[in-house]
Amino acid sequence: MNIRRFYCEKITQPQTILAGTEAHHLASVLRLQKGGQVELFDGKGSVASATIMDLNNRQVLLDVIEQKTIPQRTSGRLILAVSIAKTDRFDWLVEKCTELGIDRLCPVLFERTVKTAAGPQTIQRWHRLAVSAVKQSGRNFLPVIDSPSHLNDILDKLTTEFPSADVLLGSPSPQALPVIKYPFAGKDLIVFVGPEGGLTDKEDALLLKCGAKHVRLTETILRVETAALAFASILTAHRDNQ
Repeated sequence: MNIRRFYCEKITQPQTILAGTEAHHLASVLRLQKGGQVELFDGKGSVASATIMDLNNRQVLLDVIEQKTIPQRTSGRLILAVSIAKTDRFDWLVEKCTELGIDRLCPVLFERTVKTAAGPQTIQRWHRLAVSAVKQSGRNFLPVIDSPSHLNDILDKLTTEFPSADVLLGSPSPQALPVIKYPFAGKDLIVFVGPEGGLTDKEDALLLKCGAKHVRLTETILRVETAALAFASILTAHRDNQ
């Protein structure tokens, strides 16, 4: 039997309440009934099997049958720092990179980034897309999605939080090391993907000063979301199959 999964920000015992859009989806869209079995996850590693006890389209009362906590990854984390792209393209990036298993997504405002709106409503939309992708893919952890920031701020934040991480910078240069030849060693990786107009000399120098290494994907120049997805695919596949 296919057990449906629902995002519950706070799972409590012996009973918990599912509210908002997740309750509406359970009761009004899927039309699940009392006595039905579901799986809950909080996006932080807590997963529970539960039974529907009472429901309406605003909230669902569930009996928690069994709950377990999955330890969070402390190494081999993949952090993508990506230039913001136009709305639908970046939405797609959030969804697909979440499915693949990235741990953090940092939208970056490079000097040549095409400016797009990225206020609170945009951040909320990205969160909803990530929740949907986690439900579909069977992941138990939501990626951290930062608010858009300028390169200097992102660099300061990430190098402080991940002091031992390797820093990679996507580059179309034939002299750049092919990413598939990069010597992975189970370390955290911070991967920067610049805008389609490229980085300025100043930005490139700043990243190299922080120890970034140029790596390339293909001989072609890729759009932002294509490059991000390619990096996520290659690096998570390598990490998850060691």
